[in-house]
Amino acid sequence: EWPAQLELSSPFLGKRVLDVGCGTGEKASHFAQNGAETVFAVDASAGYRTNWESYASANLSFEVSSFEDLHHLVAQRSFDVIVCFQALMYAENLNATVKTMSDLLVNGGILVVSVPHPFRFAILRNEREGWPLGTAYQRVESYRYPSPWKPDVYLQHSMPRVSDYLNAFAHADFVLERCEEPTVTSELRNLAASKADWMDRYVGIAVFRLRKAAR
Repeated sequence: EWPAQLELSSPFLGKRVLDVGCGTGEKASHFAQNGAETVFAVDASAGYRTNWESYASANLSFEVSSFEDLHHLVAQRSFDVIVCFQALMYAENLNATVKTMSDLLVNGGILVVSVPHPFRFAILRNEREGWPLGTAYQRVESYRYPSPWKPDVYLQHSMPRVSDYLNAFAHADFVLERCEEPTVTSELRNLAASKADWMDRYVGIAVFRLRKAAR
């Protein structure tokens, strides 16, 4: 998904970037090393601190912070670009979290969100629970399931539908500029055939590029 995420996040040269749900910090480091003025990256897991230390630089800083804690940044900082990759479904309140990210952006600022494709979880729950696909798609409550890459690790989060994401963006005064649903490339099939097969089966991800409307 990185090529689509990077393309929709550009241009970030000379921009102030916030990476929400930064994980290991690798992508935040890419922005910092490739022209962003400053990058501030947050993640709810303190377990990534060791990774963050290896990416330390003058224009890149990290903080342990959950979606629910983001509001404390509003009075302190503003950003030109916010990215949130494969994390927004963990927000306890989707609408409130997207609104907070809007408040952190300058007018005309860009929000790039990538999420597991909602259809993916409908297929997953159809297979695991035997629910009809329509029923599985419409159930948005929190669900626990094994990680596709580490089956002994379980993940749990809400299951927003496409409409839930779009309505949250609209509620927070965002205008959708572009949406991508990356396909499996021949290069990926050669490098990671098992992952390509998995994406064929479960659809993959959706990436949204949104602009904050001027007020």
